Amino acid sequence: MLVSIKVLFLKLLFIAGLFCYGPAPLSAATEKVTTTAETKVVATVDGKPIFLSEILQMAQRLPDQYKQMSLEAVYPSLLSRAIDSKLVSLEGRRSGFSENPEVKKRLNQIEDQIISEIFLTKTIGSKVTKEALQNIYLKTKSKMTSGDQVKARHILLDSEQKALQIIKKLQDGEEFSKLASEHSTGPSAASGGDLGWFGEGQMVPEFSKAAFALNPGDIVTQPVKTQFGWHVIMVEDRKIAAPPSFEEAKEQLASDMSQKLLKQMIEELRSRAKIIRFQVDGKPVTIKK
Repeated sequence: MLVSIKVLFLKLLFIAGLFCYGPAPLSAATEKVTTTAETKVVATVDGKPIFLSEILQMAQRLPDQYKQMSLEAVYPSLLSRAIDSKLVSLEGRRSGFSENPEVKKRLNQIEDQIISEIFLTKTIGSKVTKEALQNIYLKTKSKMTSGDQVKARHILLDSEQKALQIIKKLQDGEEFSKLASEHSTGPSAASGGDLGWFGEGQMVPEFSKAAFALNPGDIVTQPVKTQFGWHVIMVEDRKIAAPPSFEEAKEQLASDMSQKLLKQMIEELRSRAKIIRFQVDGKPVTIKK
C-alpha cells in the first residue's frame, strides 16, 4: 500500500508542475526494490561499483513492450548498458568535466528537484497512509454514491417517421428486444438494444433527460432526437448506485488527500517567504493591493 501511495503521490507532484523529471511509474517487475538492491554490487568498472538498484531503475524506463518481459530476460543488456554508461562517466571525470560550469549548473538544478521530491514524499506522502484513507472513506462513504441509475434499451433509427412506426408497434404489444435486433442501426442491436446500467450524464443530454424521466417498464411516447439519430427508449429498472468499496476508492482518496496537503503546505510556505517577482524585461512586478 505504501509503495502504491508513493507512486501516486509522485505522479501528483509531476501534474502539479513541481518537477520536470523523475522516476517512471513502477512496473510489476521492479516494485520490490529493497535495501538489498541499494547495496548489492552487480559489476565494477575500474573499481567503481554498479548496484542492482541502478539496473532496476533502468528497467523502469524501458518501453512498455519490454516491461512485459521478465527481469532476467532484460538483465544482461541492461547491465551492459550500465557498464558502458559508467565507462563514459569515469572518462568524463578523468577529463575534468566534474568541474565544468554546465555540469555544476545542471547538478544544482537536479539537486533542488531531488530534495523537493524526497522532502515532500517524507512530509506529505508519509501522511497518506492506509489508516488515514480508511478514516476519510468512512466519513465520506455516504456521499460517494453515484446517484440514480437506470437500466435501459433503445432502438436507434435514421428518421423520426421510422421511430414513430416502431413506437406504434411497441404500443401494439410487439417485443422491444426483437424490434431492436431487426431495426436498430446502433451497435447495441445485436443485444436487443441493451445499454446496461448508466447514470445521469453518462449519455448525451437529450437521451439522458428522456431516460431518467421514465419509470421501470415505460417506453417513450415520442422519439428522442440526438446527434446520432432518433431513439426509442425503454427503461427496464432503476436503482440508487451503492458507494464504491474502499479498494475501489482508495486511489482517488489518496490523490485528493495529497492535493489538499500539498496545497496547504504551499500556502503556508508562501506566507512565510519573501517573494519578489520580475517581468521578462527584468523590471519588478508591482502587485496592486
